[in-house]
Formats: sequence, C-alpha cells, structure tokens
Amino acid sequence: MKSERIQVGFDISKNKLDMCVLDSEGRALLRQRSFANSLAGYQSMKQSLLPMLQSVASQGVDIGGESTGYYWLPLFLQLQQDPDLAAYDPKAYLLNARQVHWFKKGYAEDDKADDTDNFYVTEKLRTQKRKHAWQPDLDWMRLRFYSRYRFHLGQNLTRLKNYFWAHMFLWCNTYRRGNPFSDGLGACGRALLQEFPDWQALQEMPAETLIEQLLSWSDNKLPDPADNAQQLREVIQESFPVQPEFSAALHDLLTMTIAHIAFIEKQAAQVEHSMEQEVYTHHPEVVHLMNIRGIGIVFAAGIAAEIGDLYRFFDGQKWDKRKKRFRDKNLRDVEDAVAKYAGLWWPRKESGDFQGQERRMNKNGNHYLLYYLIEAADKLRQYLPEYQAFYQSKYRETKKHQHKRALVLTARKSVGLFVGLLHRNEPYRSPEVCKT
Repeated sequence: MKSERIQVGFDISKNKLDMCVLDSEGRALLRQRSFANSLAGYQSMKQSLLPMLQSVASQGVDIGGESTGYYWLPLFLQLQQDPDLAAYDPKAYLLNARQVHWFKKGYAEDDKADDTDNFYVTEKLRTQKRKHAWQPDLDWMRLRFYSRYRFHLGQNLTRLKNYFWAHMFLWCNTYRRGNPFSDGLGACGRALLQEFPDWQALQEMPAETLIEQLLSWSDNKLPDPADNAQQLREVIQESFPVQPEFSAALHDLLTMTIAHIAFIEKQAAQVEHSMEQEVYTHHPEVVHLMNIRGIGIVFAAGIAAEIGDLYRFFDGQKWDKRKKRFRDKNLRDVEDAVAKYAGLWWPRKESGDFQGQERRMNKNGNHYLLYYLIEAADKLRQYLPEYQAFYQSKYRETKKHQHKRALVLTARKSVGLFVGLLHRNEPYRSPEVCKT
C-alpha cells in the first residue's frame, strides 16, 4: 500500500501559530486550530498532531510555513530536533510568501484572515512540485546575523549623515560647497562644531592660532593647514548668518547628530571585528573573497553569508533544452541560481511569435545579497582591469541610465567569480597571473 505523507501548514505570526492538516489527497484532517507561538504552544500543537499521524498510519509528514521575518525560525528549529516526530520522517519547507499570495489568487475570492490563510499555505505545500526541504544552516546563520546587522548600521549611517548635512546647510550654507576639508565630517569638521558654538568668532581668531588648532585636531595630518584655514574663513564669510533665535538649538542638534554618527561608526567597527573572528575561525573560504582587491570583510562576509551552503544550489536536476532531458546541475547552473536568488535576472516575455525587446530586472530576491553584490561590483570595476573593461563596454552600449545599467551587469558577471572561488575554495588569481 502506498504510504501517504500528511501535509501540515502554519500561518505564523508573532503571537500564534494557525495550523491546518491535510492528507495527500487534499482532504482536511484539521481545518484550523490556533496555538501560541511559544514552547508551551508548540507542545500543545504536537499533542494534537501526533494522534492524527497515528490514526492515518502516516509514514511521513511535510510541514510548511511562510518566510515572514524570523517568526518561523524557532518553530522550524524545534521541529528539526523533536524526537517524537522523528519516527514520521518530518521534512520542513519554507514557502515564499509572494508565491502563496499568488497561489491564493487561483481560488475564489476569500477572506484575508489567519483562519483561512493557513489552508492556502498547506494546499500550496501539498501541490508544489520539485520542492526542496529546509535544512538548518546554523554555521552560516551566525555570520549572516553579523553581516545583516552591518548592513543596517550602514543604512542608518547614511540616513544620519544626510540628516546632518540638511541641517548643516542652515548653520553654514556654503560649507559643503566650499569644502575646506577633504571630509566635512572628519576630525576637524567635528571638532569645529563641538568646540565652537559661534563660527563667527573664527573670523576674529588670529590665523596662527586657527592653524595650530586645525593641526591639533587633525593630528598633524593636514598637508596645508594654512590653506584649510583660509578656505574655512571664506566659507564662513560667504554664508548667511545664523539667526540668533535658533542658533543654540541648531548647534545642539548638530553636535548630538555627530555623537550619534560616532556611536554607529563604533558599532560598525565592533561588528566587523566579530565578522573577522567568525570568518577566520569557521569560514576560511571567505578569506579567498577578501583577497580580491577592493573586497574587504564587509562585502566578502555579506556575500558568502547570504549564499550560505553553496551545495544546496546543486540539489535537484535541470531541464536541458538541447538534449531534451533532465541532467545534474553544473557550476554554471549554480551561478545562474545564485544570481536569480539575488534578483539579478531578466525574465523573458514571449508569446507565440512575439518576443519582448525590453527585459526588466526582476529584483524579487534576497535584497541583502543584491546590495552586497552591487556594492562589491563598484569596487571591482575600480580595481580590476577585467571588470573595468566590462563596465566600460556596458556603459557605452546605451545613453540612458548608463552607470546603473553597467554596474548591475557588472554585478551579474561578478557572481561567477564569487561562486567559483567559494566552490573551488581557492584564492583569487588575476587573468594575467593565470596566463603565466
């Protein structure tokens, strides 16, 4: 007799789990029941599920849930290590929420509620073909936590700096345009704001005193402090005077923003140190990416952590259009899969004799991986001749959005480089070195 696998689907939220159970033919064994999203709720759920598995003589159970934040992760980890479910060969499947949403569109219009969504999650799990079971990837998950936190710190830092410069315009509107220092938020720029609540006083300060002050703040690193002092005086003279009614408040706002920026920069340095320790201790293959000029710990760890276990992309088979049969996946197929996972692919639009001329980038992928690949591509095109030539060739192909288009295509090309190095576990060698 054919053994059937029971399908268990969850609509997972922060506070509760809504469970639905179907047999292999789609008949409901349990339409809906809610449990708390906690260990106690999990135990109650298991006590309801085990009798159903025994009553239908099931020899397997598939358990699915949508990938919504991290709400699903504690449940899935508990399912993987539960000894009571081990006898039923449990397989966990993480479903794309977008796919479940469009799957529901194939049915008659229904309520958008927890007590109905769990059914569509379960039915999607039951009917999905060539599905791949979720496996815990705890080693890579540690590095992923660090790299994603570093991503958010970078985003916050950019927002804070934009906020600072917007208000700095009110304080000294020609400061950024005049650019008296190479970095307006460097040591000198920060010290000026923190120690001088009235910049008009700098106009009256003797030139020698101001020069000495700038040298002290910069730790004697300014190549021409006299020129910096002169440019600073000119900037202050050309700017609109600050209104005394909000001068003190504006100064406080700017100095507090600088303190916040300094705190985030310190946090970023700490998390980068943790990333380095994790890489050198548990993921030495990531060091091969760091050997590429322009690719540091942030980009290397971010790309590798989001890809995770590369061999999961080798699972399953691929349809070979030329040979008209399924075959095992090769490294090029894995490269394509990683690019698609990041959203770096351009779906075709064809119907009958029609073939669409414009193909837009999909973008519906792992946005962390997409960010790191594009930022890394910007470094590659600056430091590696091969990628610089590729970027320039793509830049010249069009007259619209030249930089964005060329950079995205360079990022797509770089996927092969990163996947190849991680797969072969070997350091980067430039084409010139390979030829010798």
